[in-house]
Amino acid sequence: MIPVAVTPSQDDIFTVLRAVLLRLVPEGAEVVQGQDNNVTAPQAADYVVMTILRRDRISTNVVTWADCTLVGSASGTVLTVERVTHGTLEAGRPLYGTGINPDPIIVALNGDGTATLSAPVVFASRPLAAGARALRQATRVVMQLDVHSDDLSRASDTAQAIATVLRDLSGVDMLRASGLPITPLHADDPKQVPFVNAEGQYESRYVVEAHLQADQTLLLPQQYADRLDVDRIPVDLFFAA
Repeated sequence: MIPVAVTPSQDDIFTVLRAVLLRLVPEGAEVVQGQDNNVTAPQAADYVVMTILRRDRISTNVVTWADCTLVGSASGTVLTVERVTHGTLEAGRPLYGTGINPDPIIVALNGDGTATLSAPVVFASRPLAAGARALRQATRVVMQLDVHSDDLSRASDTAQAIATVLRDLSGVDMLRASGLPITPLHADDPKQVPFVNAEGQYESRYVVEAHLQADQTLLLPQQYADRLDVDRIPVDLFFAA
């Protein structure tokens, strides 16, 4: 079974947005992912909890085809790449070749001309293939940001800063710095929603919904023909009237 790999992943989205939020919250504030059971709230005076609410498709799939052929040999989980004859070799792709069964996955590309495979195989130098088909879906990821503070004014200011930046080119630049296809679309107006803690006490909290576009790509294995044999047939015999 070939694992399904989605890029950027949900963890990537959390990580990239967290890096932006840490630049907007007060010094010493924490930014954490929500819905963790049996985990107490952060002890910091200010903190933000990130929770994904939904994912909305905003375009049809964009399909790209990526063939790759190479020559190499393998011993154990180490693939020695002698040369790439077509395309680009990338991690996450299955490796195809005559006499190789099952097809291992290229886990990582190493700096010494080798690659790490997901399963041990042994074969001498031979032509290989590592083709793939990429399905890209533009997705609106709606993230709820709970801005907590022991001071209502500070919670308000932090929520306002987040909502302002995520509707501005500044937010686009901050997310773009990650190198991943994640872009802010907009942020809803902050809402003051008191939070009742375990002791039944009201705490200051503002809620901001951040709308991000994540162009997520699903990589699927794909074999390609490397040769086409054309032959002639007597049409009057095979397709008689």
